[in-house]
Order: sequence, then C-alpha cells, then structure tokens
Amino acid sequence: MGRRRRGIVSPKGPQKMYVVAGLPRSVHKPAVKELQERLQHHIVKGIPSSDSDGQLYSQQFVESLVRAIGEFAVRRRKNDKKHPTPASITLLYVPASDDERLLGTLDFALMTSPLASLAAFGPSGRQLRHEREAVSAALKDAVAKSSEANQNLNEVKRRLGYMSDDESLLLPPKNFYLEEGSLTSVFKQFRRGERDWKDRLVELGPTPLTWFDVPKRIKQQQTRRVFVDVRNLAFFIAHPTAFHGAKREVEDSSNHRELLSALRSLYRFGGAVTPGLHHDAQLNDGKPLNGASFDCSVKGEIIADGDYANIYPNDFVRVESCRPQK
Repeated sequence: MGRRRRGIVSPKGPQKMYVVAGLPRSVHKPAVKELQERLQHHIVKGIPSSDSDGQLYSQQFVESLVRAIGEFAVRRRKNDKKHPTPASITLLYVPASDDERLLGTLDFALMTSPLASLAAFGPSGRQLRHEREAVSAALKDAVAKSSEANQNLNEVKRRLGYMSDDESLLLPPKNFYLEEGSLTSVFKQFRRGERDWKDRLVELGPTPLTWFDVPKRIKQQQTRRVFVDVRNLAFFIAHPTAFHGAKREVEDSSNHRELLSALRSLYRFGGAVTPGLHHDAQLNDGKPLNGASFDCSVKGEIIADGDYANIYPNDFVRVESCRPQK
C-alpha cells in the first residue's frame, strides 16, 4: 500500500490571517514557512525588514506591507467565493524605534502583537530577531490560542458582532469629536495596551434618546442608546437594509492608499466588520446638520448639509451636500 500524500487541508469558511513584520531577510522566509505549516487552516503573510538593527519600518516598507495585506484581503472578498475574506488579521511585529510609522498607518485596522523578545540583543551583539530558534519560539507563543493577542482579538470580535448603537469600538475615529480632539486618541490607548479591551468607554456614553428627541429616526415608545459627541451629533448604527456596501471597489490595486482605506472599512482592530456597516450621524435634537464639519477620508475636511451623514468605519463620509472647509 503506497504512502498517502500529505498536504494542507483547505478549511471551510473564513480564515484567520497573520502578518509577520520586522524579521531580517535571512530569517523571514523560513519563519513564515514554518508558521504556515504550523497553522495549516490559517493564512500567513509578510515581507522582510532591514538586516540592520535599528529602524525597521521605512515608508517604502510600510507601503509594500499595506499592498501585500490589502491586495490579498480585497481580492479574496471580491473574487474568491470559496475562500472568503480573512475572518481576522493580526500583525506580529518586532518593536522598533520607528514602529509608530507602521502602526499609525494601519490605523486601527489590525490587531497588533509585539514580538518584544526579538527586539532584545543576544550574546552575538545582534537582536534576537536574527536567531531562528528565538524567532520560532516567539511566533509559536504569539499565535497560541491562549496568547494575549488572540484573547484580545476574541473580545474585539465579540463586541463588533453585536452591531449595536452602544458599541464604541464601531465608531468612526476621526469623526467622533471629543473635547480634546477626536476618538483617535482613545483608540490609540487600546492599541498601546493603555486600556483594557473590555473597556466600554462609559465616560463617552451612550446617551438614551427617544422619539421626542429624533422623531424621524426613533419610533414612538422606543429608546435608543447612542453615543453623542461634543457637537451634539448622535451616531446611530444604520439599519442592515441600508448597508450600501463600500463606497467603491479599489480601482488600482497598486495604490496603497486605496488599499489601506479598503482595509479600514473591512476591519477594526483585526476583527472583520460587516460589509457596508456605517453610522448615520445627526443632531440629537433631530434638526438638520446645517454646516456640521466632518473629516472625510476622500474629500478631506468638509462642511455638510442635510438631515444626516453616512459615516463608514474608514471615515468616508457620504452626505446630501457638502463643500470644502476653508
């Protein structure tokens, strides 16, 4: 009886995706291959970083990584019905002095997991990211079911799944205004580990609103608990029948900005966002916007008119009429 040929079994349903960054070229390829063999039902991607210890994430590197992730995720979503868009994306990266360039660009789209042990220097005088055994051990720990990143991701996925008015993680970060700026500053605290992933941001709300407040939005005898920003704009999750889908398909797969915008519309802290999900932002007294300002990911800073604005997770703003902010 001949030997059976062993191969990777194609899983059913969406897969987790891991992205590896910060390893030198000599170690990156074998490490990714080993991790893929370990995680046969997941997707493993990434590109190598500089061999020199120090700054690892040049602008060119960041743009290339965005293309690698974005082209794959967007292509799967658009063309491959047998293998849906990754169910989640986690970035496994070696901390470096310039890692904020990488993390800030990805802008809350991915769950991040620092491979802190690999940034330490070994007896050879080089960082442990050059050592195959150290890299293998660090990656094994990072993808374990009990790892901190996976536990955090599970909490994020649970929260996103409710698609609820009172879920703060779904809010558009650049367009929900606080006294000290935008929600971006708070989301950075989650990313940096300064806030627990179970933090509901109760200091921001939600605020109970009724038909008497917003009669065109809320039914009589109904109360909706929504987040209201400092401009008195209430952020209602749109009804699923109004999930129009993304503003547009990515027109140029080589354009890292378009791919990044697509990633930000599809994922929040690594968890998949329901396609087309968005908030309808309107004044909490039901009045028209009458010149409210928004920061649109495509149009830039705008002054908007109309009853409300559709705002997507990537901060794309669709509104009845608008003009550039001077």
